[in-house]
Amino acid sequence: MDGILLTDPEWDEPDERAVIGIWPLREDGTTGPFRPNPGYVPRFENSPTDPIDAAVRLAMHGEVEIEQLRELLADSEFWLAFNGDGRPLLVRSPDEVLCVVVATSAVHRDRLFAPDWRTVELFELRAVLPDDADVLVNPEGAAWVRLSGGLIR
Repeated sequence: MDGILLTDPEWDEPDERAVIGIWPLREDGTTGPFRPNPGYVPRFENSPTDPIDAAVRLAMHGEVEIEQLRELLADSEFWLAFNGDGRPLLVRSPDEVLCVVVATSAVHRDRLFAPDWRTVELFELRAVLPDDADVLVNPEGAAWVRLSGGLIR
């Protein structure tokens, strides 16, 4: 597959564990949605694991607007937690808001328990997001964010 690789610059001798992910190239030369590498291992425990994780951290410091974060979600694949019955897993955020759970990389996914995880894009998240739920992104990460359901829809 041809594409643009995103690698972790902290690795001295990069191998497949240093590849954060790829933007695949389409036949017309445009890039497809970012695909995180499930085998990526950050060099440091609290390193950003993907473009969305990095943008969340920047947003916390006012360097990225929430709308820009939404645009990154629209151009990425990520994991959505599901119950064993095929419905999105619903949890309470730290501020007690009902949320679905999204992990932006395998590193974040592996920090959480869910009966099932599915790789989805934003349009698929929109299709299953309950009307009364927000989206909790990387809840066990160094930087997590709760995005309103209205912003996602």
